[in-house]
Amino acid sequence: MISSRQPSAISHQLSRRSHDVLLALAGYFVLTIVFTWPIVTGLMHDVPGDLGDPVLNTWIVAWGASHLGRGWWSANIFFPHPLALAYSEHLLPQALQVLPIHLVSRSPLLSYNVIFLSTFVLSGLGMYLFVRELTGQRGAAFVAGVAYAFAPYRATSIPHLQVLSSQWMPFALYGVRRFLNSTERTHRTAHTEEEHGSGRSAGAALNTLPLWGAAAAWLLQNLSCGYYLLFFSPVVIAYIVWELSVRSLWTWRRVVVPVFAACAAVLVVTALFMLPYLELRRLGFNPRSLEETTKFSADTYAYLTADPNLTVWGAIVQAWPRPEGALFPGFVIVALALVVAVNAGLKPCATSSVAQLATSPVAQPATSRVAQPATSRVAQLFRAANLPTLALFASIALVAALAFGWTLRLPVLKIASFSRAVAVLAVGWTVVLAVSASIRRAFGRWLAAPAGFFTLVTIFAMVMSWGPSIHAKSRLVSSSNLYAVFYDWAPGFDGVRAPARFAMIVTLALAVLGGLAVAAVATRIRSALVPAVIAAAIFVEGVAFPIPINQNAVDYRQPGLAPLPGSVAEVPAIYSAVAHLPASATLVELPLGEPAFDVRYMLFSTTHWRPLVNGYSGGAPRDYEHLDFSLQNALERPDSAWQALAATDASHAIVHEAYYAGSRGARISEWLRSRGAQEIGAAGADRIFRIR
Repeated sequence: MISSRQPSAISHQLSRRSHDVLLALAGYFVLTIVFTWPIVTGLMHDVPGDLGDPVLNTWIVAWGASHLGRGWWSANIFFPHPLALAYSEHLLPQALQVLPIHLVSRSPLLSYNVIFLSTFVLSGLGMYLFVRELTGQRGAAFVAGVAYAFAPYRATSIPHLQVLSSQWMPFALYGVRRFLNSTERTHRTAHTEEEHGSGRSAGAALNTLPLWGAAAAWLLQNLSCGYYLLFFSPVVIAYIVWELSVRSLWTWRRVVVPVFAACAAVLVVTALFMLPYLELRRLGFNPRSLEETTKFSADTYAYLTADPNLTVWGAIVQAWPRPEGALFPGFVIVALALVVAVNAGLKPCATSSVAQLATSPVAQPATSRVAQPATSRVAQLFRAANLPTLALFASIALVAALAFGWTLRLPVLKIASFSRAVAVLAVGWTVVLAVSASIRRAFGRWLAAPAGFFTLVTIFAMVMSWGPSIHAKSRLVSSSNLYAVFYDWAPGFDGVRAPARFAMIVTLALAVLGGLAVAAVATRIRSALVPAVIAAAIFVEGVAFPIPINQNAVDYRQPGLAPLPGSVAEVPAIYSAVAHLPASATLVELPLGEPAFDVRYMLFSTTHWRPLVNGYSGGAPRDYEHLDFSLQNALERPDSAWQALAATDASHAIVHEAYYAGSRGARISEWLRSRGAQEIGAAGADRIFRIR
């Protein structure tokens, strides 16, 4: 009989868990304010990072929040070309997330900064929920959340909102884990009640809400960042396969069918959002070349290179600085991950199985202990050390050393070729696993542990981050790499240029391993101080205090341009006149083609949303470069420049005379007048002309 006190106990447990979540959320909020200081003091006028990509993303979010529905893909830049939003990330989840704030404030900068801050808080919360579900320990879960939300790589990624928008990954894993755990509990409870004659069937209804929550989180992650659509999807699919395999659930249709349905729903909706990008391919947008992809791949020494802004390690850990090359994960989290990864191989892991519960109506008695014969100390040491596991880690260490460009010289052997060593080890381990059942069981035990799975995820993500080929301090280590297989065969991989951003998947896996390590420590040292100290150490390693804001580079590629103001908060007065132009008006703004200038025009267009010939994004129409070149030479080749301008079908032109050096701006205005353009307004050094 079920005790009448049971519902009260369950209610108390749920209340306690909710209380813990709120405390964790508050902790991550406070840490976010510290980690991102001083952006909270300038939410409506400052931009975290530089005035380049963050301003682009501010415009994207504002466009999405203002133009939901028909015409959303046809953003107002690069007129008259279609699907301009698809030239970069569309950021729809971010726009929906901030929609109420946008509708009330009409401040693109406030909306952007709220989203920026939320990526840290939600990343911490998602990882907290997942690791708590994995370990049952609040302290370990909180540490894992800190490791994920405030990792050094996130400080490196401050200018890139899409890269920071990795918060939905742990929520997806959490939903899958919670669904399967609740499934086991439901089955176990139903089985117990059947034994006691309650009349209930062991086939009690399953709660699929966590599973669909996981699907929603996965979909949000896919739509938040195209990189993570490609980089995280293999991981979440592998995690689902791993969970079903470890729990022996593949033959239980009541679990497998809804899991497959959820995955199919995510893939179908994601595919619908990919159609505009495929259309751009048809219109002539080329895939990223191998040369460009290699340029933005991680050098193996990137993991020994810290962002120079990091407070503790920025000036010290500088093995090989280069673009997309500051992937240092932090010493504390790596140490924790190594300990738990090795420890998982040295100890057998216990796993539950719904299938076993279903086929074993009566619990089996514990096996009595049988005295073991005495063995030598050497044999005991070998068994305790689990030599196959140690040999596996030694093989991984050897490959890692070669990946860093090292040559290993042994008394009778010299090992220098990375590719040859990988091939030999792969063949050797395949043979060993084929002939040795005990080693297969040992490897199976390690892989069945969460630490084993997330260790493999860490290795996979690091290898993928190296790109199509492997380089150590720019020296070629291997001309081919696993990423090249995905580039050639997996749709979409030839459209992204920075494999180094796999570092966020590395961060995800390391955070989970760190949480598992803290949970293991907590079973031996029951003190809240231990997780607190570890969390503080991880946080300090990742912090860059204060973060850069409003960074304004003035090293333009075009000659004859004046430095831009160091803020984008103040909208030039000329745009008040633009807002009163006919709804059919289309603008071209001069100077054109310099990204720092074009991206400001885009941000200022949020005050009027008229179509712009100008644009800056992850790509550009083919004729934009020709227009840029022609207008740069407007004073030297006025006829060809005017022809190029007329071909844009722009109805009005704005000349920002102060953006040119010397008297060039006034001469550009005079050039337009000489071609019949009519000046219809002015504000300071800005002039607006009707050109057709």
